[in-house]
Amino acid sequence: MKPIRAVTFDFWETLVTDSTENLRAQRDLRIQALRRALDLAGAPCAEAGVAEAHDRSAAVLRERFWSRHRDPSYPEQVRLVLDCAAPGAAERLPQPFFEELVEAYISPVLRYPPALTAGAAETVRALAARGVRVGIISNTGRTPGVILRRFLESHDLLRHFAVISYSDEVGYRKPDAEIFLQTLRLVDAAPAEAVHVGDNPLDDVTGAQGVGMRGVHYAADGRVPAAHADLHVTDLRVLLASLERL
Repeated sequence: MKPIRAVTFDFWETLVTDSTENLRAQRDLRIQALRRALDLAGAPCAEAGVAEAHDRSAAVLRERFWSRHRDPSYPEQVRLVLDCAAPGAAERLPQPFFEELVEAYISPVLRYPPALTAGAAETVRALAARGVRVGIISNTGRTPGVILRRFLESHDLLRHFAVISYSDEVGYRKPDAEIFLQTLRLVDAAPAEAVHVGDNPLDDVTGAQGVGMRGVHYAADGRVPAAHADLHVTDLRVLLASLERL
């Protein structure tokens, strides 16, 4: 077995965890921004209607993109969500106001940030200090990679990642092979030299194994360890020692 040269991590529910209260507050900020934009586009809508359109847009995104393991850019997503509330509103909204909407839509995580998972920062820093090429391979939802990088920078972690592959930037979502393969090319590591760590048995473990990487299931908070994973950990603080068993 080849030595490990690269370790990549999922972002959500692996490196960070978010709370129900945070998610609700982030949603409220997006709905307020969408409502203001609809007013400016000449398509005013009651808050309940905007909230319904916001939530319904998730099903549209799943149908058009996520179910096919694809992702639109974040401006495309904002146009889609706005048009769910009032078809054609995105085209009627002047560009400066659309840009304001985009910033308001993508940035609520910075106001209500998730929490770093216990041991995440220490583990990332320790791997990088050992010369391991550390990366992120993660699907995004309402919050794109450009904002998640700002979150990492706020914790002085961004500089430790040799590569970051967020689905809205790559265009592919896990478990599609392409997001893993592009990342491997960027870290200059063969699949057998790389490990991916994540909480989702399909997206993270099966996706990584499908291209020849080793898949580590982060089975915290009572998650049932995936039988097909190469390794299970319930605490990122033991990851370094556990990787020696691979």
